[in-house]
Amino acid sequence: MKHLSPLIAIFFSCCLFLVGASVVDAKIVCVIDGDIYVMDDDGTNRRRLTKTTEPINNVAPRWSPDGERIVFVRYMDQNNQKSSELFIMNADGTNVQRLTDNNVDDDSPSWSPDGKKIAFSSGRSGNWEVHVIDLATQDVTQLTGFEDVKGEVPTGSTVPDWSPDGAQIVYEKFTEFGKDIYVMSANGEDQRPLLRDLGPGKNRLRFFPRWSTDGRRIVFDDCTWPQGGKLRCRLRIATLDGKSHEVKGLYKNHGDNLLVGIMCWMRTDKSLLLDIQLLDKPNPNYDIYRYDLNTQKLIRLTDGEVDEHSADWIEGALPVVPKDKKKSCGER
Repeated sequence: MKHLSPLIAIFFSCCLFLVGASVVDAKIVCVIDGDIYVMDDDGTNRRRLTKTTEPINNVAPRWSPDGERIVFVRYMDQNNQKSSELFIMNADGTNVQRLTDNNVDDDSPSWSPDGKKIAFSSGRSGNWEVHVIDLATQDVTQLTGFEDVKGEVPTGSTVPDWSPDGAQIVYEKFTEFGKDIYVMSANGEDQRPLLRDLGPGKNRLRFFPRWSTDGRRIVFDDCTWPQGGKLRCRLRIATLDGKSHEVKGLYKNHGDNLLVGIMCWMRTDKSLLLDIQLLDKPNPNYDIYRYDLNTQKLIRLTDGEVDEHSADWIEGALPVVPKDKKKSCGER
């Protein structure tokens, strides 16, 4: 039996390592009460990645394409929100690095598909405009906010999201009647509205656009209100030819009492991960839900007493283990 002892020792060493490393199959990164967390597809096995205290507040986390890093926004003064900056950390919460440092607001980051650049909103030009930072050189390029050929004054653009093929960026643009969804080439050229104008007499707010993983559709929030009328918000999905349809099944139980915040696609574009606020609840804070586009089933993933929001999803389970520890037995 003595010849088995080394094998037994190795087995127990691996078991102890797995317990100590707290491996989490993380697919979802989100914000809970001002900190960044990761959790499983079903909302279980939460792990806190940042540990900040007021007035610091963390928001808008996004997975890198390879799942090894997370970019997020940190409000340096939560009480006054005087400055928000971009930060990057490893998927396990280690190696937190500040990406921007200019004492102006930088927000809403989105990775390029190759992981080499990040598009984001910034107020550094005086307006909110879309910029891109090259992670290797740290060079920042402004893409929107220039006077166009019609002589129009820049109105501001925010919340960019990179197309899966890297060729285009979708974003929000301030307009005369509110906000609309625009698309442009990744270098800032060919800026154009995605959808048709609603026409006179209707104000609108269209925001939080996100590309589907196949690049064929864009989901976004659409809020309209006639002059003197009631605000009505609906989630819509558009194709690149400008046609769109309402995600009607989402509202069948709560109607106008259901408000959607940030969203993203998941499970080969068969489901949506949504921040939802139910106004008919006693305490209507934001929770994270999964909505199946085929079955129209809405599943709550979080149900806390604080806002849980800004969820981003990545394909495949990620073992969230501190980088300075060895991998578990069987990993390559």
